[in-house]
Amino acid sequence: MTMIEQRIALEIKDKSLTKLAGNSYGRKLFNEQVNGKIDLEQPFVIEFPEQIDYLASSFIQGFFGKIYTEIGREGMEKNFDIIAPKIDSPKRAVLNRLMLM
Repeated sequence: MTMIEQRIALEIKDKSLTKLAGNSYGRKLFNEQVNGKIDLEQPFVIEFPEQIDYLASSFIQGFFGKIYTEIGREGMEKNFDIIAPKIDSPKRAVLNRLMLM
């Protein structure tokens, strides 16, 4: 049985936006585009649009907070990956900022 790849390509309507910030904006984006669409217990990939070059801590905590609460750091290390072409080591950046919660 092959696993279906769980990949969510986020859509940011405002193409001029390059930096994502704000806890409530992160939560809103998560709830609209990710929540309930993936099984957090299985590997999943979140893909940010090409133009995004920065994720603020507030956004990360809002967007990834529920995932972190549900599967913890260990689950995220194992199951979660992130694609963000303009961000160096985006998975590391996200996990490091979530540690501060």
